[in-house]
Amino acid sequence: MSVNGTILCVGKLKEKWQQQGCAEYLKRLSRYGKYEIISVDDLPAPERASEAQIRQVMDREGRALLRH
Repeated sequence: MSVNGTILCVGKLKEKWQQQGCAEYLKRLSRYGKYEIISVDDLPAPERASEAQIRQVMDREGRALLRH
């Protein structure tokens, strides 16, 4: 049975080893179906953010993910 899916994530993969790992993971998944990756922008948080501020940023990122 072929499974098609979407992988949602926050932010871009910046390091080469991260990109290679993701490519390997998708290659292994490809035997089960087609997958797409949708990433939303990671939002900046203040340098010394409080827990409440961090939760606010994560909530906004979560809402961006849910739109997809």
